[in-house]
Amino acid sequence: MPPRASSLRRSGTRVARPSGQIVVVTAADTSALDFLLTAVRRRMPSTSLEFPKRITTRRNGLPDAEIWVNRSIFRDIDRDQRFIVTWQADGHSFGLPANIETIVEQGATAVVVAPAHVVPQLRDAFPSLRVINLADRLEAVRASLSPTARLQRIVGPKIAQRLEGRAGGVISAPVLYNGDFPSAVRVLTEALMEIERGLLQPVNCRSSQIPKRSKPTLRRSSALPAAL
Repeated sequence: MPPRASSLRRSGTRVARPSGQIVVVTAADTSALDFLLTAVRRRMPSTSLEFPKRITTRRNGLPDAEIWVNRSIFRDIDRDQRFIVTWQADGHSFGLPANIETIVEQGATAVVVAPAHVVPQLRDAFPSLRVINLADRLEAVRASLSPTARLQRIVGPKIAQRLEGRAGGVISAPVLYNGDFPSAVRVLTEALMEIERGLLQPVNCRSSQIPKRSKPTLRRSSALPAAL
């Protein structure tokens, strides 16, 4: 079943987004990314980044990353449009809950793990979306021979990015590591710290010449059931 964005396009209009953003951590194999992100969070105890949990029907997921619900509750949440996107994997359902919209609307940054094929849908609703596409160096060598890489060499990365977006491809250069877990932890930590430094930069560079932005009007999202 293809991924479906539910609450992103309510009433057919796009909601204006303030300065918050979503950072999607993805890879060719996402099975170890939850453990990886947990290790990274321990190295960033004072971070301002938010790490919301996804909802899933999988029972044996990492508690730091997922909230388990049965299939009936998952369908209820989906029917009530309280997911921003859903997908299927290995016979289980997964969804990013609508409270992520609240995080973004309040100007914060949410870091989530998701498969690459949901990135275009999220980017359509969150133009400031950032993608960290982890790949080991051997995968990167193989990727350089792919049709996508050849397209980038022919038309340039910007045009290729737009074309990939229309086709639903991953729109991100890989962040390389050496193929082992410690290397992946170090590289992902550095990437998230760099994003966080970029978010803090305007605060450290305040000036009377910088115009003040009006406070955005927040659109409230329905809360998840109390049982969650």
